[in-house]
Amino acid sequence: MRKETLVKGALTVLSASIITRLLGFIFRVYIADKLGAEGMGLYQLVTSLYMLVATFATSGISLAVSRMIAEQLAANKYGGTKVILKISISWSLFISFLVAIILFMFANPIGEYILRDPRTIYSIRSLAPSIPFMTAASCFKGYFYAMRKSLHPSNATVIEQIAKMVFIALLMGFYLQKGDAYTCAVVSMGMTVGEIVSCAYMIATFYADKSVKIQKETKRKKVFSEIIKISLPIQTSSTFNSALRLTESILIIEGLRAFTNGDSGAAIGAYGIIKGMVLPLLLFPTSLLQAVITVLIPELSGANAGGREKTIRRACSRTLQLTLIMGICIAAIFLIFPQEIAGFFYHDPDVGPMIKKLCLLCPLMYLEMVCVGILNAIGEQVASMRYNIIDGFMRLILICLFIPKGGVDAFLIIMMISNLFTSLLNLYHLLKVTCLPLCFSNWLFKPSMSAFVTALASVLLKDHLSNILPIWATVGILVIFMAIFYIILLFIFGCFGKAEIDFLKSCYKTKKKKHCN
Repeated sequence: MRKETLVKGALTVLSASIITRLLGFIFRVYIADKLGAEGMGLYQLVTSLYMLVATFATSGISLAVSRMIAEQLAANKYGGTKVILKISISWSLFISFLVAIILFMFANPIGEYILRDPRTIYSIRSLAPSIPFMTAASCFKGYFYAMRKSLHPSNATVIEQIAKMVFIALLMGFYLQKGDAYTCAVVSMGMTVGEIVSCAYMIATFYADKSVKIQKETKRKKVFSEIIKISLPIQTSSTFNSALRLTESILIIEGLRAFTNGDSGAAIGAYGIIKGMVLPLLLFPTSLLQAVITVLIPELSGANAGGREKTIRRACSRTLQLTLIMGICIAAIFLIFPQEIAGFFYHDPDVGPMIKKLCLLCPLMYLEMVCVGILNAIGEQVASMRYNIIDGFMRLILICLFIPKGGVDAFLIIMMISNLFTSLLNLYHLLKVTCLPLCFSNWLFKPSMSAFVTALASVLLKDHLSNILPIWATVGILVIFMAIFYIILLFIFGCFGKAEIDFLKSCYKTKKKKHCN
């Protein structure tokens, strides 16, 4: 019964994650069309600040609640689930109200002297009220995850995204004519509304849950100290990383502003195109990889705990191979159709060239994501965190040195160096700890050759089909052709075969068997 519950919970979270990611992508395309490149740059800048304060206020609390309630249910360690939830909410609300008040009261100096753009002030004030609701919702989500009721927090995530989109869509038209400061503030208000609705749903669900039991509230000091013990290291690490990202965003815009001789609009616009339009588009296919990681993590964790090294190596080898196969194919598609894809999603002529330059990073970004997920599953998360911190400082130094002189091109090169650095280091560490040999031929050479041949064939067909079909039909047909032809070539080259198919099937067979237990 427990295995069935765990698998059901994982599939529920996975489904909600895919739905939320899809809605989030649609939302980003919508606001990019409304805000434009410069507005997206402002939105990304405010989001970087928001992630910093939200991380400081909420990071680790959901995990602390989930872990402590699970321990309570297993060993009656703290004196009741209610006391854990109550103290965690009280502590997180104290921190979050303090952060929200500071953010609201000091919005002016933060916007002018830290973000260095007064247009962000309204957005900062609009986001401040969301933080207490976010922290309270995080506590309830941790509770339901521990109770093996992942449907409730998953529903809350989807409802939050829908509420945010509806609110912004209703008000956006009224504020478009007032400038970027007001339109970005509307988007920020929408994020706040989403957090309020999500929190209200979690509270209502908690009190409607018949399994909630009133228990004697004891051991308060022990509960509070344990919450701090669990959440503080995560909070410190996450806040530090968020601070690095915010600093990076500010330095990028300052560097671009220096490169354009003080043209703030051009600087923020270029930043908005890269961070707000191109990267979300290139990273959207990672929802498929997230599905693989979600399925593999419990399997790898169990194999690691049981000392089944061969199982770990086999799963890692297949996952890395499939990740690079997918990443190389997606990079080829973006490389052949950058303008067409950019035109379909956005209405900015500068997006296409950026996609063409950055699409070659897809295999590296996807590889890093999978390597970090596997390392976390087998207890090697410290290494990936260390690489991330080193990379953060390296990026800051390179940004300060080269973006004021090289502009956007320098920024793109820095991104390539950074992704190459982190992906290869994480891959090296994964291969080292699992004693897995690097299979260059099947992981990289054969997929690259297959993608190259597929791309050449698609270019030839593109010129012919574009004369007789609309551009959207041409792109759709050729993308399907590229996927099918690419897979056929992988079979021909012996890179993809029965072993890989059996590996994919085994995930579903495992889930099915667990459901039947």
